[in-house]
Amino acid sequence: MPPHDPLFKNLFRTFFAGLLRLVAPDLAERLDLAAAAFLDKELISTAPQDHRVVDLLAKVPLRSGGDRFLLIHVEIENRSRHGMGKRLRDYHRSIQARHEDPVLSIVVYLTGGKAGICEEILDGDLAMPGLTSFRYLSFGLARCPAAEYLASPEPLAWALAALMNRGDWSRAELKRRCLTRIAEANLPEDRGVELVNCIETYVKLTPEEAEEFSLLGIPEIRRTHAMLYRLSWKDEMILEGRTQGARESLLSLLEARFGLVPEEVRSRVEAIHSFDRLNRLVRKAATAKTLKGLRLGG
Repeated sequence: MPPHDPLFKNLFRTFFAGLLRLVAPDLAERLDLAAAAFLDKELISTAPQDHRVVDLLAKVPLRSGGDRFLLIHVEIENRSRHGMGKRLRDYHRSIQARHEDPVLSIVVYLTGGKAGICEEILDGDLAMPGLTSFRYLSFGLARCPAAEYLASPEPLAWALAALMNRGDWSRAELKRRCLTRIAEANLPEDRGVELVNCIETYVKLTPEEAEEFSLLGIPEIRRTHAMLYRLSWKDEMILEGRTQGARESLLSLLEARFGLVPEEVRSRVEAIHSFDRLNRLVRKAATAKTLKGLRLGG
């Protein structure tokens, strides 16, 4: 599976209001989502030797006013795995130690997990009066029906449908429907780029499927192709955006692990233009004992 962090962090930041309307529609109505402030640089320590950066953390005012806010923490996972509830609880405790506002925790699973939106309860089997249980929301994409999300009015849902259960559709048909939905919506170009990038990244066609896709020459597809041709010259720009996101993630992690990052090290990181190398360095930085151990080069 492609590296997901920079892509989905950018996607969920751009379509943050849409994400909340999909995951918690009743709550979204009570929030001033247009005034959300992102705290992406906030560092969370789950243990003295294990420093992490949250994927997405936003402070959102309540429409009721009175300087009341809700913190929304989103983690993006390639797959569902054991221990995610405890990890989210650790994050929750660390965030709550820094802020007085209540926290909503959400994990999005690209593969695995329960289908759709579920409320999860850690230690729920111990429920009894006076005992506090940690609750969070999970959003499992892979088992959701793509057709249902393509029918949603939320543009974010059209991109997420690319990772969902396509039912009787072929992969080429799923890609056609996702791209057509975007092309017909006449979104601002920068927002369309984010959605198309997600679909192009996660719906890779075989040569046979690509031929099927090219034969779907109805007017909507021609408009979609026209959109893609307009965007094709921006491929390099899209990659640079993902690369810059990886640089920022690496620098934030280095600061969390080793304190203030020396200007020489910062300059070396800024000079790295390989997205894949930056992602490898992020993984190494999580366990490196020293900055020198990363071998950033001269």
